[in-house]
Amino acid sequence: MNLELNNINKLPVRTWSWLAVNDTSLKNSVPDIKPYAKEPLKSSLEVFKSITSDYPVLDIEMRSIPTGAGEEAVKFVEANKNSGVRIRVPAGSQVKEPVYLEYDLDQENSTVVDLNHIIAEEGSSVTVVMVYRSKEDCSVFHSGLTYLYAGENAEINLIQVQLLNDQAIHLNNIGARLTEGGNINIIQAELGSLKAVSGIQTDLKGDNSKIDISTIFYGDKNRSSDFNYIVNHIGRQTISEMDLNGALSEESSKVFRGTIDFKKGAVGAIGHEKEYTLLLSPKIKNVSAPLILCGEENVEGKHAANSGKIDENKLFYMMSRGLDELTAKKLILEAWFEPVIGRIPVVSLKDDITEFMKERLNHV
Repeated sequence: MNLELNNINKLPVRTWSWLAVNDTSLKNSVPDIKPYAKEPLKSSLEVFKSITSDYPVLDIEMRSIPTGAGEEAVKFVEANKNSGVRIRVPAGSQVKEPVYLEYDLDQENSTVVDLNHIIAEEGSSVTVVMVYRSKEDCSVFHSGLTYLYAGENAEINLIQVQLLNDQAIHLNNIGARLTEGGNINIIQAELGSLKAVSGIQTDLKGDNSKIDISTIFYGDKNRSSDFNYIVNHIGRQTISEMDLNGALSEESSKVFRGTIDFKKGAVGAIGHEKEYTLLLSPKIKNVSAPLILCGEENVEGKHAANSGKIDENKLFYMMSRGLDELTAKKLILEAWFEPVIGRIPVVSLKDDITEFMKERLNHV
């Protein structure tokens, strides 16, 4: 089928049009969307059953949460969904075991369009791990939409790992809303696919709510990655942290839009965003568009976007210990990603990521 989505990953204001980063269009031929026949749940069925139920009252509120990739991407998932989960953690419940979902795409199950609702009620906590992987010899497609709702003093940890093959198209869309004292931590490892588009929008509506977004990415060959992260500070004393680190080699490309928006009334809010990209080839394309909007005076906002080569002193030190240049570069890149990979609570998944990256780093 022919896929065409416009106005995705759009900046919240019209600016820097000369950089061509205001929005993205996704036009590609993708496999026909059919049912996904595999069971993605890999964690305890008993735990999963205890936190899944129908919740028609909140459905409307979840749909009203804006997302990073925009309305066209939302409508596409709603019209074509073939998988997904609905999780609601009861008030005061601490779910210690991660909810682990794994989508393994192949020739017969070549498309995943998943719609996910994750609700943590007052004082509850949950960790959800979503993994998308595929074999090397087929064209696959993923489009996901995940809504997050953190109740008063609740915590959601969302970990998404994308290990799709060189022919894959990947669109990941998140919308999050936090009430008073709510806390959401998002970890994304965008390490595969031919084209990857990731959008996150967060509304810090409640006082003392907090969002932390940590992302790693790697581009080689002619891969392209497109990120759009938006945080709206609405409540008082809210905190946001964005941290994106990656590397580009060969003829790959990346666009990052990072927006922190301090709304009127967000007194005492703090927002930080950092992005650093290692450049491993003169042929790559790297665009960064950090943006801070301020409608409130008593706030703290900082942003930093940097790019550069591997530290020559580190490289020299490792080579002086007997390593050849290629091996030394690979070890430096593995260490570059480790702080984020180390936060993933599933040991086997961390090993899979390490092996995936070792194979990819042969292209350095």
